[in-house]
Amino acid sequence: MALPVVRTRDEAHLFMDLHPCERCQSVDTAWESGLTDDEGAPARRYHGVCGGCQALREFVFRLPERPSVPGPDDVVFFGGPEHSQLFDPGEWRLIADVGIQDGSSPATGDPAVDADRMRSFALAVAAFGEILKFIPEGADAVPESSFWTAHGRAAYEQNPAHFRRDQLERWRQNFADEMEDRFRDL
Repeated sequence: MALPVVRTRDEAHLFMDLHPCERCQSVDTAWESGLTDDEGAPARRYHGVCGGCQALREFVFRLPERPSVPGPDDVVFFGGPEHSQLFDPGEWRLIADVGIQDGSSPATGDPAVDADRMRSFALAVAAFGEILKFIPEGADAVPESSFWTAHGRAAYEQNPAHFRRDQLERWRQNFADEMEDRFRDL
């Protein structure tokens, strides 16, 4: 069985951050990576030692046929025009919500803290963009069949209107504008 495709380093690290150590539930791992293969296809292996319990951790992802390159203004970049194979649209919505929550605190004047908050906002903006990739051309919303995880399906069932193109585009633009205004000086 082929491994899931990871489109970018940011997508791989987000996935690993959201999948803690099975033994101790820590996400504290200093990841190292290297190229490998999956049934002859290029893949990337991430490995490290859990900071919580010292267990060996490993993830292997297939690489896309065509790598995507971030633009000069991309703080967070998850991939090109194709949608994710690691996260469904409902999971991206949950990721966006966390990014908004983490980034919404007032600026502190501490450059490191404020840069982390800006990155959280950028993650939210990028996550809204990722949801939009699941909407077929000419359609107004993400199809219900696009939700394959329990968390994603629950997010959809809670409010299907959150997955309409017009709403997603409006949120993405509003949070991009707020990020620019709030973190202009970083």
